[in-house]
Amino acid sequence: MYLIPLPSKIIAQDGLFLIDHNTAIVLDAAQDDNDLETAKLLQQEIKKVIAITLPIKKVLRSAGNLIVNCIYFEYDNMDIGKEAYRLTVRPDKIAIIACSNRGFLYGAATLIQLCKITRGEIGCVDIDDEPSYANRGYMLDVSRGRVPTMDSLKALIDRLALYKINQLQLYMENCLRLDGFEEIWSQTDPFTPEEILELDCYCNIRGVELVPCVATFGHLYDLLRSESFGKYREMDTGHGETFTWYNRMRYHILNVADPESFTLIKGILDQYLPLFRSNKINICCDETFDLGKGKSACLAQEMDYGEMYLFYVNQLVGYLQSKGKEVMIWGDIVKCHPEHLAKLNAQVTCLNWYYDYGANEETVKIFSDKGLKQYVCPSVSGYSRLVNAYDMSFINIREMAKLGNQYHADGFLNTDWGDCGHINMPALAIPGMIYGAAQGWNVVDDRDFSTIDQAVSLVEYEDPGKNLVGLLRELSHQDIITFNDLAFFRDYKVYNQTYNDCGISLYEKAKAEMMQVSEDQLKTAVTKCAEIFNCLKQNNMGSYADRQEEMLEYYLAARGVALMQELTLNIKVHEYGQKVHALDAPHELAGKLEYWLMDYCTSWRTSSRESELYRIKEFIGQICSILRKYEARALIDSTSKA
Repeated sequence: MYLIPLPSKIIAQDGLFLIDHNTAIVLDAAQDDNDLETAKLLQQEIKKVIAITLPIKKVLRSAGNLIVNCIYFEYDNMDIGKEAYRLTVRPDKIAIIACSNRGFLYGAATLIQLCKITRGEIGCVDIDDEPSYANRGYMLDVSRGRVPTMDSLKALIDRLALYKINQLQLYMENCLRLDGFEEIWSQTDPFTPEEILELDCYCNIRGVELVPCVATFGHLYDLLRSESFGKYREMDTGHGETFTWYNRMRYHILNVADPESFTLIKGILDQYLPLFRSNKINICCDETFDLGKGKSACLAQEMDYGEMYLFYVNQLVGYLQSKGKEVMIWGDIVKCHPEHLAKLNAQVTCLNWYYDYGANEETVKIFSDKGLKQYVCPSVSGYSRLVNAYDMSFINIREMAKLGNQYHADGFLNTDWGDCGHINMPALAIPGMIYGAAQGWNVVDDRDFSTIDQAVSLVEYEDPGKNLVGLLRELSHQDIITFNDLAFFRDYKVYNQTYNDCGISLYEKAKAEMMQVSEDQLKTAVTKCAEIFNCLKQNNMGSYADRQEEMLEYYLAARGVALMQELTLNIKVHEYGQKVHALDAPHELAGKLEYWLMDYCTSWRTSSRESELYRIKEFIGQICSILRKYEARALIDSTSKA
């Protein structure tokens, strides 16, 4: 069975229902505009599959039994959850039975997948379905380089709805046009308030709750480096340093000893809150590593780290609760200070994030034991790399979903972060987003990842060979030296930055990885990328007009991963003096990178605003300059030896 999410209960019956030009979509007369929107979405998706536009009608309930050859939306106040539905397929009629807008939407979503799988010849079946998690969310980082266009966000919202995700968070630090904060957002192509209002309405129609997600404590790089608001930063260390993607991530928390810091954030929140109909808000408050080490050291003499953290967070929570809001925070800091969990406002939801292999049961159990609400939060694992780490992502998603279910978590929030300039392209996150949706809806779905890859290939991409996602997974295995490693290399060569994290030089760590990987490993990866590129080109999905932008991103990823491995070979030869043979001369590789960048920029601009594309262009330009200097140095060396 290739449905994804996998329904709770499926019973096959005899017979077929054939969708043809006489089939209609029929609503009960009492159904509202949201159900009409679902009917139109169903109409649109069926047309994509079989090129037939089904008419949409309404009938009186008493006449419903007279309707045949139809897809009937039947309201029934059943004793089931508000998002549950029943889908029955018989030779003369398909019925979607539910008691809420979302129930009808999710029943229609399953029917769309059945239509894709069977090309409109649907086997008779009874499906009863409801979710494992009531709150199933997706968080997209729109602050670290890539700000999506409105069209691409609406396409994402459609996709979320069709995979039964009911919450979207857009992580914001610097990309909303707020009055009085012009110097923060003026270089980022920000959303306007009107655009957020429009997105909120669009989400509502699709059964998705748009939850504000805004940095209010740490990760305030642009705010705290500004002339107007720099006085509120905790640490002056790092202020004035050249921008790098790593520098953006550190040293940027508020001085909580200054009451004006709280006033500043209240002013920001007062502009955010009216734009969202949701009564939830994620105020983040994660990774506040420097708390008490700078200007708030005076407060640290009176309180320990955990107390200082909660001193500020509870103020924010109290203010937002006075506005009727349910507050979320990332759970990493309070999790590390369990002795203070009892002091956290009991109504706060902790977003319990972990993005690697081997999720720790104790870190989920601790919130449950303390009676605190939590969401479990895995990742699509695309940050700082060209291709998502699908193996790690899928295992992480499955482990976190099961632990959350075991300890009765209130929600499941899959995350898509944009570290390193959001080099990762949007289409590469789709498989992880869908698998997160599958686990959030049905946590007992234990199909192997090969079957999941085939299911996503078929129902999302309509790939009859069911190979596409498997190719992307194989491509991720070739991403040996990642973009993140090469960013640390650039920062060392251009800015003399090595960074120290808990006594470890991050540049030296990246250098060790580049030196340890073998010539054969890198060359094999380059060859494999070329093979995958050719397989992607031969996949018939590339001929679908509405899929060409995504396919271009997959082609770019295959080319880009190969170039990163080729670049590593050149660095091994010319930077570290290792006796290996590069595939191209430095100037030839620089030319390849520049052509790749030109195509990458074109692709970026189809789905994203210009935003911080210039930083990626600068990075590639600096790498190409380094390569050409290698060539010049080699020429000088050969001349001097002659």
